[in-house]
Amino acid sequence: MKPLYLPPGAYFDDPADKIDRVDRAESQRKLTCALASDALTRCGDWITRGRGGVKNRALRADIVLLSITPHFLPCRHPSAAWVARQHGVSRQRVSALWREFAEYIGPCIQFRGQRFLNRRRGRGRREPQPGPVAGV
Repeated sequence: MKPLYLPPGAYFDDPADKIDRVDRAESQRKLTCALASDALTRCGDWITRGRGGVKNRALRADIVLLSITPHFLPCRHPSAAWVARQHGVSRQRVSALWREFAEYIGPCIQFRGQRFLNRRRGRGRREPQPGPVAGV
């Protein structure tokens, strides 16, 4: 900020005058590219996790495709049961991995499998909500 009253002949160097103005469309494009790059890196990291070699990576890659772009899977109605049949594992194992992936990638991108993220971890009994008070 410049002072309100400068003495005659005073010199004031405002750094804000030298800053290049930012193009909003360009900055939005850069932000989108950075977020997409981060999401792809996180997907690749999740696919290569764990033991099991190539079989495990193929299973995890199909779970990522099922979550983000199910239309790329070679079936009409992609589901966890289809992925389980293709890889010879149980449907419960695929569902657990799908849930794990949704929790891992949830902060970066939004996709169809995120329905798992909205649940609370503890499934204890909920306290009933108090009803209307009689006589008030």
